[in-house]
Amino acid sequence: MHTVLKRISGVLIMVFAALILLSSVGGVYGLWVLKDRVHRLTTAVFAPVESGLDRADEALGKVNTRISNARDRVSNAQALVGQLDQEPVANGAVLSAISDSVSMRLEPAIDEVQASISDALGLVNGVNNSIAAINDLFGVNLPMLTDELQTLDARITTLRERIQEVRTDLAAMIQGKLQMPAARVNSRLANLASGLQDIQPVVSKYVGKVQQIQARLTKLKSNISNAITIGFVVGTVFLVWIAISQVAMLAYGGSLLKRETERIR
Repeated sequence: MHTVLKRISGVLIMVFAALILLSSVGGVYGLWVLKDRVHRLTTAVFAPVESGLDRADEALGKVNTRISNARDRVSNAQALVGQLDQEPVANGAVLSAISDSVSMRLEPAIDEVQASISDALGLVNGVNNSIAAINDLFGVNLPMLTDELQTLDARITTLRERIQEVRTDLAAMIQGKLQMPAARVNSRLANLASGLQDIQPVVSKYVGKVQQIQARLTKLKSNISNAITIGFVVGTVFLVWIAISQVAMLAYGGSLLKRETERIR
């Protein structure tokens, strides 16, 4: 009876060890399948903010380019003003050229600047929403983009109003209804150039902020990826250790069964 119980014990030990061994091997496989899914999920979570930051960076670069174009248009208009004599009203052709330069080149260039700022502003709002979601999900504190672009949009609106004033004055000068010295016309244009020049460093600084957030986001993604990998490696080592221990249990159960079988013989 004692021998039979030992044989049954050996069989049970082997059965349970085999089941645990199979579970451990399956667990290792499942862990690494799950790891890939977790990595893909993490990538999907970060994708909107990464895409938004890339597009915001591109939009801000376009703002800078268009501001430079607008400043060139102002310079072109100023060069035409330089052709005016002391009596601008007698220079109808030059005044018309200046008016055309302002209305057909400078004003559309300013409109393009404002459109680019509006595009960037919309992207920034989306980026901030995505950053807030990541901060809540991972318990981190990625900085959000500030509302400086809103201020720039208002400043561009002011510049557009100044352009309208210049156009109105030029039209009145062409019609002989207004006399204005060339220096005053040039001063108006210089104010526009100064306004555009003041905006450009703000945009460049904002681009720097976007790039800083991109760098922090890349580092955060790397840290999360490393933490996930380390966690799954530790889990794998633990399961492998269990599997090895069950191999030893299988050997023990087999030896117990063999010993009791030989004793019966």
